[in-house]
Amino acid sequence: MLVRSYIRVAAATMTLALAGIAPAFAQSAPASPPSAGARTPEVMGETHVYALTAQNGSGEIGTVTLRATGDKTRVTVALVNSTVPQPLHIHEGTCAKLTPAPKYPLTLAADGYSTTLVDAPIATLIGGGFAVNVHESTTNIAKYVACGNLGTAK
Repeated sequence: MLVRSYIRVAAATMTLALAGIAPAFAQSAPASPPSAGARTPEVMGETHVYALTAQNGSGEIGTVTLRATGDKTRVTVALVNSTVPQPLHIHEGTCAKLTPAPKYPLTLAADGYSTTLVDAPIATLIGGGFAVNVHESTTNIAKYVACGNLGTAK
């Protein structure tokens, strides 16, 4: 368990360091070069990475990785400085102004890590107007501790 936590924190730290090369901008790269048979970015495993920034003095930062999986999207969240299981969601809006009701629930983050297959194509999520919001704990949902805007804000 400790080794798994260390690996996840190390991976999140490396991801954040790499994301720092082009902060606040999504990195997009197909999993493999396009071929004559490739029809859409989803077929190629299009991937985008966004930064999560700390809120309310939490010190929690991280990344949100979106990877196309057909007509769905795998959403992976890696948090640094996360110490308890934390609820997180994709909301309509931006970190500055979220719609209170979550649009897409994400798997509870344990050991600073969450992965969920969301029933939405990646184009919908990166089209702007969505943000990933992390709550302090299952017992303190009202306190937001990290947030990251997806795509371009509308």
